[in-house]
Amino acid sequence: MWTGKWWWAVQSQFQGEKATIAPVIIATDKTALTNFSGGKSAYPVYLTLGNIPKAMRRKINQRACILLGYLPVDKIGKGSDMVTELKLRNYQLFHDSMRVILEPLINAGREGVEMVGGDGIIRKVHPILAAYVADYPEQCLVTLSKYGTCPKCQTQA
Repeated sequence: MWTGKWWWAVQSQFQGEKATIAPVIIATDKTALTNFSGGKSAYPVYLTLGNIPKAMRRKINQRACILLGYLPVDKIGKGSDMVTELKLRNYQLFHDSMRVILEPLINAGREGVEMVGGDGIIRKVHPILAAYVADYPEQCLVTLSKYGTCPKCQTQA
C-alpha cells in the first residue's frame, strides 16, 4: 500500500485536482475475555487509515485506530451432530456481518466525501479498502479456505 505505484494507480482512478484517497485498513482479532465463566469471547472490528504513518498507527496513545463494532460470536460444541452445518452458518454470519459494517464504504469510495484537510482546503476523499489485517485462522475464514491450506494461493500450507 505504501508503494508509489499502488498509490498512483488508485489515485489516478479519481477525477479532480482536489480528489484524494484514504486507504482504509480493517483489522479483526477474536479475543478470549475469560476462560473461567463460560469461555466468553469478543470479536472486535477496527479501522485505521493508510495515510497515517505506521509508527503512529501502532501506538495506542495516538488513537489512530477506531472500533467499528463487534462481530457476533457463537460457540460450536464439539459433540454436535450438526457441526458442519453450524460452521457454515458461522461463516455466513461472519461475511454478512462484515458486509453490514463495511457497506457505507462502498458509496463513499465511489462518490467521495468532502472533508476539510489539515491545510484548510476542502477535498473530495475516497475511502478505499486497502488492507485487511488478520491472523491465520481469520484469513482462512475471510477467504473461505480450509484450515491448513494457504489462504493467499493454491499451495498447501
